[in-house]
Amino acid sequence: MQIKRVYAACFVTSPPYFSPDFTSFSCRVFESDFKPLEGRKVSVYLRWEDRDIFAGSSVSFFGRGYIQDGRIKLYPYRGFFQTLNDRNPLYPVAWLKNFLIDRYRSSTVDESAFALGMALIFGERGYISRYREEFINAGTSHLLAISGMHVGILILILLFITSFIGRVSYYITAMFLVIYPLFTGLQVPVVRASMLGILYLYSKIRYLRVNPFCLLFFVAFVILLFSPESVYSVSFQLSFIAVAGLLLFRDIFSISSGGKVVNFIAGSFLMSVVALVFTLPVIAYHFGKFSLTTVIATPVLVILLFPYLFLSALNLFTFFSIKPLVLFMDYTGLFFLHINSLFSELPAVYTGYSPSLLAVFAVLCILIGVHLSGIRPFFRLIVSVFAVLVFLSITRVKDFRPFIYVKKGPKKPYLAVIVPYGECFFNSRKLLYLLDKYGCREKIPLRYAGYTGDGENFSYKTVPGGYIVNFRGRSYTIKNGTYIIYPEK
Repeated sequence: MQIKRVYAACFVTSPPYFSPDFTSFSCRVFESDFKPLEGRKVSVYLRWEDRDIFAGSSVSFFGRGYIQDGRIKLYPYRGFFQTLNDRNPLYPVAWLKNFLIDRYRSSTVDESAFALGMALIFGERGYISRYREEFINAGTSHLLAISGMHVGILILILLFITSFIGRVSYYITAMFLVIYPLFTGLQVPVVRASMLGILYLYSKIRYLRVNPFCLLFFVAFVILLFSPESVYSVSFQLSFIAVAGLLLFRDIFSISSGGKVVNFIAGSFLMSVVALVFTLPVIAYHFGKFSLTTVIATPVLVILLFPYLFLSALNLFTFFSIKPLVLFMDYTGLFFLHINSLFSELPAVYTGYSPSLLAVFAVLCILIGVHLSGIRPFFRLIVSVFAVLVFLSITRVKDFRPFIYVKKGPKKPYLAVIVPYGECFFNSRKLLYLLDKYGCREKIPLRYAGYTGDGENFSYKTVPGGYIVNFRGRSYTIKNGTYIIYPEK
């Protein structure tokens, strides 16, 4: 259903997603001239960057909208949008963040360095989309999301900087961790890592012995208590599964085999292997592909993350006012991007996996069972790797029958044409995961369609509200509401 003109006033319920070209957020409508909207949670999309919006803001606007599959999407008109923060208790944090971003923007060496800084310092990945495929192919996307590793490094840096004041450093670091999730947009990995960090520091302050698994499950319980829908978030799943896997195999990382440098490199490598083993089933389920490069790339890039995050902490505390310090951080970041680009070019990306949810659950249960078996640490790791390899072998897509996939879109249907071992076509990035699951060699936007080869043929033309697709000698009229079409053999 299309809503041509609508007035709405709503309360922002989620940290906005920012990019140079648009802003999006969720809000709950408390006033509207279209009564079915009142009291409903809606998604709002601005076609411009508006950094005055924060969780807790009140916004009012005129615009247009769509109601689709029970979801409401509103698109305000430029010039008819107003934000109020006079009653927003969180706005001082947003103001400070915007102030620091403006200071950084005026001092940065170029847009690439600024985009990386927005991701790694401020938790906003909307500015680094041009490098998205490189990080996916290198298997290092997790390094862009502020998570347990980043927060852990920041805790070490803060404890080091404030070590001269003794145990007071624990209190200062804990206060930083209270504010930091607000500062980075209340992302689940940051909330989880900050809560774990606060509980860890509390145990140090009170001289308590704690079970890390109890802390992990307590934090998961708290997050799901306040945000039950987080259980469906890929970020939530990967974050907690990775940490759980690292805790299960933590005895491997403490094995000494040489000096500090050798132990650090070996430990980082083993942590990458364990994290990959536990998260790979979930990655294959959601994305249909994975990269083995992550095992090597992650330890190497983590070495660069230490100085980068150390410099970023200094720059935050000095409000980006020391130009040489900002430039040094930026050039470290550019070197980080260059090394990641080199890793992304390695031929280690594997596609064509479509596991069932039951298969993912089964292999995770096997991994836990291997840990409980009591065999020696390295044998446990070898058996776990073997179990995941068997999982990948079983869940690889073997039926490469060509087909057309259709999903309902806001105006026209989302369309993907799967032509195995060749070109596959799509008209929405939301369907790229599907092309990965079927091992498409090339992913071509629909506007470039006109394929003939290997006994298959495909072409299309646009009609009001949809398409007429000619595929394998047959013609199909596809409009919203049509979902999956399997051509006859």
